[in-house]
Amino acid sequence: MPKDFDLDTFEVQGSTGLDAFFARNPSIVTPVGSRRKIASLHELKDFVRVSNETLIHRSERDLWSICRQENGSLFVERQFDDNGTPLKV
Repeated sequence: MPKDFDLDTFEVQGSTGLDAFFARNPSIVTPVGSRRKIASLHELKDFVRVSNETLIHRSERDLWSICRQENGSLFVERQFDDNGTPLKV
């Protein structure tokens, strides 16, 4: 008669490869809610531009601004938190 299937008999090891890398470095894949990096203009399709630096998110109806870092990277930053309090004073 075969022995019952028992999960305790399996040896378990940590994940390897890309999963292990992200597990050790969670900041790489953790999104930042109030800031998004823009890699292409296609990523701005959810926004309506109301001035040179100000955007409105179409579905969330909140204000964002366009920011350029010293290295040339573009970001959009949310201007209010979830409670409606301005992020910039």
